[in-house]
This record gives sequence, C-alpha cells and structure tokens, in this order.
Amino acid sequence: MISPHFIRALMKSICHSAVVCKYTVDFCLKALKKYSKLLIHSYSLHPYLPILVETPIRVDVDIIQNRVKVLTKYLNSDPHRELQALYALQALMAILEQPASLLRTFFDVLYDEDVISEEAFYKWESSKDPAEQQGKGVALKSVTAFFTWLREAEEESEGN
Repeated sequence: MISPHFIRALMKSICHSAVVCKYTVDFCLKALKKYSKLLIHSYSLHPYLPILVETPIRVDVDIIQNRVKVLTKYLNSDPHRELQALYALQALMAILEQPASLLRTFFDVLYDEDVISEEAFYKWESSKDPAEQQGKGVALKSVTAFFTWLREAEEESEGN
C-alpha cells in the first residue's frame, strides 16, 4: 500500500519543480511581499514595478505534462490518493504564499490531463478536516472560477 505521505511528497516535489520564475522564486516572493503595499499606496514608479506587474511566478505546464505518467501510476485513479495530492498542492501554495493564479493553473492541468478526478476536486473543496485548513480559505478563493467552470460543464453534459 502506498502511504499518504509518499503521495504528498511526490505531488509536492513534481509541482514545486514546475513552479518557475523569471528570477529566483525566493527573490520574487520577497519582492512581492516587500513592495506590494508600496505599490498599492503609491503611484510613483519603483524599480520593482516591472517584476510585480508581469507576475514572474508561473507554472511550466510542460513539466507537469511530462510527469503525468508518474502521477497517474501512483495515484491510480484512487480518490483518496488524489485527495492527498490536492492537500499537498494546497500546502505547497501556502508555503509559496499563494501566488496569483498558480493553484488554478495546476488544477486546470491536473484536470485536463486526467490526473485528478472531479470527485477528488469536489472532496477537496468540501473537506472540513481540521488538519488540512492551513491556507484552505485562500486556496478555495483562488480556484472559485475553476469550480464554477467544473459545475457548469457538468450541468451541460447532464443536459445533453
């Protein structure tokens, strides 16, 4: 039996390797944290403005697509394993301080590549597990549009 810890470590490792930055990830996170308030309160140009505007942290989708076979091998279409993978992704986003649109991109790719099932996404969305609440509210908010799209697609397929 494959342990939840292994699934989480695998998912975190693969997804973290797909997080790329024009600069180093640490530099980008520090710049965003340090200068975001300044930009909100000031219209003056600042040397970090181009970095903050172009959102330098993103997901390299090709990296995830190249590792789909590994993920599907170990997740094996098991909703419990898929849920553990989503918890790992949620934890990674909390560590990275919830960069804009990163989680949504991961969700899109994992869904499109049939790595994570609709059932697992819905279980993650509705999970109230106290041990899994760190970063959950922000993560849920960042993927609201994903779940709206998922429900609308489901309604359309049921209507046909």
